Amino acid sequence: MRPDPFTDLFSDAALDRCGPAGLAEGERVLLWMLRQWAAARVLREEPGARLSKTAGALISPRLASAFILMMSAIEGQVRRPLRFSTPGCCGYVDDEQRLIVACGVSPASLEMADRLIEGLVIAPEAVTLMARYLNAALAQEGMALPMRLDEPAIANAPLRPRTLH
Repeated sequence: MRPDPFTDLFSDAALDRCGPAGLAEGERVLLWMLRQWAAARVLREEPGARLSKTAGALISPRLASAFILMMSAIEGQVRRPLRFSTPGCCGYVDDEQRLIVACGVSPASLEMADRLIEGLVIAPEAVTLMARYLNAALAQEGMALPMRLDEPAIANAPLRPRTLH
């Protein structure tokens, strides 16, 4: 049996270690789910089924469903392959940050959220609506995303080398 670098990526510990320090709980959960989606694709698994089961059990079925809806909308109209870090990476890349910030600002400004993701998808309006729904689901679980309208300080911090997918 070959060693697999994606072993145990769906554990509670992987969720706690995901991303840089200073993220709100909702941002960390969303970043973890983005990376799990990418890891499932790398492993040639159906990410929706895997996240529905695992994220549904760890976090909530409603939140897992909202995330799967958003990612399905993104994959249906993606402009280019999205870049995600590995699940245990302490930093995060631009595509991850754009999606998370778009979810956070979507209740206040759909236009700003559209601009954040317009380079990632063909029609950002549909994804922005899904991001707004995902933000509401996070809020119902007590993990509302902060509305970061400026550059977070952690985005400028030097990061350790990471693996991109």
